[in-house]
Amino acid sequence: MNKKITTIMAVYNGEKYLAEAIESVLSQTHSSDEIIVINDGSTDATADILNNYPELIVQTNTNQGMWKSLNQGISMATGEYLTFIDHDDLWHKDKNKLQLEHLQTSDIEMSFCYIQNFTKINGHLEYADKQVVATQAGIFIEKSKFMDVGYFGTSLVAESMLWFQKARLMGLRQECLVDVLAYRRVHETNMTRGRAYNDGLVDVARELIRQRKLFNK
Repeated sequence: MNKKITTIMAVYNGEKYLAEAIESVLSQTHSSDEIIVINDGSTDATADILNNYPELIVQTNTNQGMWKSLNQGISMATGEYLTFIDHDDLWHKDKNKLQLEHLQTSDIEMSFCYIQNFTKINGHLEYADKQVVATQAGIFIEKSKFMDVGYFGTSLVAESMLWFQKARLMGLRQECLVDVLAYRRVHETNMTRGRAYNDGLVDVARELIRQRKLFNK
């Protein structure tokens, strides 16, 4: 029996780019069997856009933050595999297909991929160099293996960095595909831009050091 793929998205006031992100998941050559969207208390047209997609499983909350929303989506997931997409990002049409094949044909427990930043200027897409980023957006993993590592933390701006490091320290076998399979949109309201985010990375760096020391004891 084929194992199910669950794709999880958290969104807060994502009306501008949300439909494009959803369409990139729905256009996969190997479909996600379950798409869970946590609407984290949006006050714009996000709910109206989500209503246009009856195939989605939508949970609407008061604003609790991205990491708590993603954890809620993980707890709701019934698929054996987990994938993630941000509400303003895009997937290559073969992301599910290639990462599923990678996981099934290699001695690994998690597949991740290159991610490429992009922006739209005067209607034209402009791409930056590809990069490997410690973010949930590029991973494809069995839910049971994800839960061996545990849910994302919820107090820092880049909890995925801590999750990735914990996974490595626990010995989770992982490998990166050479393909760019996820595209991260750069725009004026990105969470990953601005002084507050950069200041938050200092706390993440401290926690990364603390986490390594705990595992090395």
